[in-house]
Amino acid sequence: MTALAEFEQIGTRGFYRPTGLATLEQAIELGARAMKHARERGCVDLLLDTRGLQGFASPSVTGRYNLAVRWAESSGGQLRVAIVVPTEMMDPGKIAVLMAQNRGVSGDAFTNEADAVAWLDMRGRARPA
Repeated sequence: MTALAEFEQIGTRGFYRPTGLATLEQAIELGARAMKHARERGCVDLLLDTRGLQGFASPSVTGRYNLAVRWAESSGGQLRVAIVVPTEMMDPGKIAVLMAQNRGVSGDAFTNEADAVAWLDMRGRARPA
């Protein structure tokens, strides 16, 4: 699996839709690399759609914590990130999102791209000039 083969940039928004088999740790690393790549390319938003990844179960609380910490490190507080996850992996309490936001991340999790894009669009308009 090539880490950024599926990365696309439109204006200042990046889109990353990785596919294939991965462990949870590999999936987290792919997302981290995409965030870093998006920042290096001058993106302010990243839509990270993980629904094409297979091979791991819904993360435990510890797995969600590891995701949140890596998300915070990789976004660097400079990138709004909308993560799209399979419905069966969405935590209703969005604990990973909360843990990431507590570390300075501007992000949220969704089960479809339309809601993720709408959130990014709304956040973009709310950004101070």
